[in-house]
Amino acid sequence: MIANLEKISPLQVILLLSFCRIAIVLLWFNFTNQDVWITEIIALFYLAILSAPLLFLSKQFATLTLIEYLPIITGKLAGKILGSLYIVFFLFLATLDLSLFDNILKPINYPETPDSVIVLLALLSCAYGVYLGLECICRAAEFFTPQIFAIIFFYAVLQIPDMDFKVFLPILADSTFPEINFQAFITAARVNELVVLAILAPSITKKENTTMILFWTMIVITVFSLIIIVPTLAGLGLDLSQKTFDPYYLFIKQINIYDFITRIEFLIVAAWNISMFVKISLMIYLAILCFVQVFGLTNRKVLIIPMVIVIFITALKTEILSSVVVFNLIEYYVPYINLIFMFGIPVIALAIFFLKKATNVKSDCNR
Repeated sequence: MIANLEKISPLQVILLLSFCRIAIVLLWFNFTNQDVWITEIIALFYLAILSAPLLFLSKQFATLTLIEYLPIITGKLAGKILGSLYIVFFLFLATLDLSLFDNILKPINYPETPDSVIVLLALLSCAYGVYLGLECICRAAEFFTPQIFAIIFFYAVLQIPDMDFKVFLPILADSTFPEINFQAFITAARVNELVVLAILAPSITKKENTTMILFWTMIVITVFSLIIIVPTLAGLGLDLSQKTFDPYYLFIKQINIYDFITRIEFLIVAAWNISMFVKISLMIYLAILCFVQVFGLTNRKVLIIPMVIVIFITALKTEILSSVVVFNLIEYYVPYINLIFMFGIPVIALAIFFLKKATNVKSDCNR
């Protein structure tokens, strides 16, 4: 374990993870049909299943991160290989979030600005957050999350008179039971914050609360996802929600307070920008932390510039900055990539853990 491990409170973790997930829901949500809100609720069931292996292992190795206890379970070589995969995973998420940020910010505000300038400035800002450390990132989330949630709630209340809740009736008219469950499973698979929690667990001041931290995180995410999804669908209708690139943004642009206060969508734009900076900073920090623990380094700060350069080159030299590529990745590939790291690898590690335990018990009995 790294000496001088930064400490964060359970509340900070809940707000940080919720902050990161809602940042994506604010911008991108696939309104497949009128019953999409149901999948958010059912997803909690699948999330409980997907989180079970990581939660169990985190309790068995409460003072170690996922990267630190994988070599203990699988062996040093396999552990280093798996740890290296997690480095790539977090770098991929950082690059993907950065590409998403570029695809939204540039067309709206800076259409003539080169991608390289936007990406570089965003990375420099995030690199500074990583330099300040996990505690700084968590404090930023702790400060901004309540304000952003208040804004989301405020927008929903303002639009109540213009909402038509008949759009949700009849319930399950457009969905079958297997379709609802499949979409709920995919929704649960998008929550890669499970892996983040497994990495941050030793830094939490009350480690025994990991399960409760995840529980409250998912409750918060689900509640505020519904506060985004339900009013948007009721305010715009299903057809417009399906055809619009960012239906929630269109929804809040319609808000008009007493015919003289308009164009208040800037609040949610600012909120989304802040949340994306926090999310990208967190992903870079986790990639560096994994690198340090895999290769036994002691100074994480020397890795900040190399990691930023890797992300910068990857973003500019691949097609990931293309809107088609980034949104296809998010919609069709990210859930399955997440499953490998949040469920697949932990299940294999858990199976080896039980196998070793059973072998040790059998050896003790034969003595």
